Order: sequence, then C-alpha cells, then structure tokens
Amino acid sequence: MKVPIGQQIKRLREQRTWSQQQLATQLMVTRQTISKWERGKSYPDLESLVTLTTLFGVSADELLGLTQPVKPQPRFLWWFHRGGRKQVSTSKQDKSNKWYMTGHDRVTVATGLMLDIVKDLDPVKDAPFRQLIKSYYDELMRNQFGSPDYVFTRFGLAASKCLRQNGLVLARANSERVNQIIKLATVRYL
Repeated sequence: MKVPIGQQIKRLREQRTWSQQQLATQLMVTRQTISKWERGKSYPDLESLVTLTTLFGVSADELLGLTQPVKPQPRFLWWFHRGGRKQVSTSKQDKSNKWYMTGHDRVTVATGLMLDIVKDLDPVKDAPFRQLIKSYYDELMRNQFGSPDYVFTRFGLAASKCLRQNGLVLARANSERVNQIIKLATVRYL
C-alpha cells in the first residue's frame, strides 16, 4: 500500500533544512532508516509518526498528505473557476463521511485517525489499546490481505474486545475516531 508518508517527511525535513542525520538523531533511529522512509521502502512505526508530528509541528493530516496547502491563484482564474478541487479531507470530522473509491485513500485516512488516537492516549494506562492500534497499523502498512476492508472490520471487533477486557474508556474524540475507522470498511463507489 503506497501511503505518501515518505514524501511528506522529506518535504517537511527540507523545509527546516535538517539533514537526514539530524532528523535521525532526534528520532533515535539511523540515517538509513530515514532514507528508507523517504524513498518509500519502509514506513515509520506509529510511535515515530507521533514524534514526527511533534517535531515538525504539524497535524497528522498534513504529515500524511491529507490536507494540501492552498496555493494563491491569480484573481482572474478565481472568477472562471467551475467545479471543486479534489480533496481527500476537509476536516478531522469529515474523514469518514466522504466515500473513498480506493483502498489507498482509506488506508491513508485510517492511518491519520490511528495517529490521532495514539497521540491522545495515556502511554501507561492505555498501553493495551495502543498496542492493538499499533498491530493494525502495521498490518495496513504490510498490506498482507489485499483489501483493507477486512482489516477495518476486524479492528472494530478487536477494539471493542480490548476496551472491554481491560476496563478502558476512551475519550469522546477517540471513540469517534475508532467509529470512523470502522466506517471505512463500508465502500460505496461513486
């Protein structure tokens, strides 16, 4: 599954004029790891993504390329603009309300939602749920089952079981994010 994380990491790193080694030192990984991420040969783990959003000072959506910076257009083009631009997401609440035609789009959105969930979880108290999310993130990145629908459906069942067995209660925002991931299993082709 091609998720544009590497391209975004490279763009954000170069904006700050950091070398791969400087970023690697801050993340406590090797320079070769950063190089592999940027070339799309491997993906950062979920904890590294959380750290990257903090280091770069960006949202999960921007790190994953779900939001694009708006380019200023000449005024005369604005007058003749007809039709909308293709947008994957307009806001965090809108992620699961839009129907996606490809598994790629849905995996990217699910990754952003998972990243937002992990950022809001307590590392100690919510450790079992963090581990569950990490395992499903890894599964989506490995793309071993072909279709992400199966992963999203299983995620919903496993999340419910994990929360119940460990007596965990999610904050409202995280509960909504979990529901949005589950909704991504439903595909409607436009």
